[in-house]
Amino acid sequence: MRILTKLKRYDGFDQDWKHLIIVSISILFIGLSLTIASLIKPDIVVSSARGFSWLPISGVVLLALGLLGCLDALLAKTQRDILQNLQVGVLDSVVGIFIIVSVSGYPDRLSILIGAFLMVRGIIRVTLTYAMRLPNTFSTGLGGLLSIILGLCAWQEWPSNAGWFLAVCLNMEITARGWAMTSFALWVRKQT
Repeated sequence: MRILTKLKRYDGFDQDWKHLIIVSISILFIGLSLTIASLIKPDIVVSSARGFSWLPISGVVLLALGLLGCLDALLAKTQRDILQNLQVGVLDSVVGIFIIVSVSGYPDRLSILIGAFLMVRGIIRVTLTYAMRLPNTFSTGLGGLLSIILGLCAWQEWPSNAGWFLAVCLNMEITARGWAMTSFALWVRKQT
């Protein structure tokens, strides 16, 4: 219980809320755009990879988010922020790299990787939201639950294991992340 009391303190959130809102809305917009593009044009060829739909672009976005998370870890002031940002940043970077380098194979081979990634990200989001009592727990927790469900669907290859479905699942996770960050940025604005 003592660890939850330490996690609940918000002394490290002295960031400029305007910067947070710009970054979070950008992530939300990119994720939503890629989700819609994956549904409207699922058979697009990116990087001369047939059948992958928007997965290579999603991998690049995920890699960029992971590198930004690692940079945040380097610039963090508290050990708690360093560990959290580094874990998430490394996870995003590694999965992004695996997606990018896998475009020469078959997209259905990525279903287990993407499924596991989505489930881990969803569990982390739900756990941290409720453990730290972050604002808008319902919508942020719902985004985490959506990631877990999409991860299970991708892992079980239901309704499909095609590249367009994996791209939709991954892009919906990016959209949910942008939404959670936007909620957090608005909460930081209220605190200042």
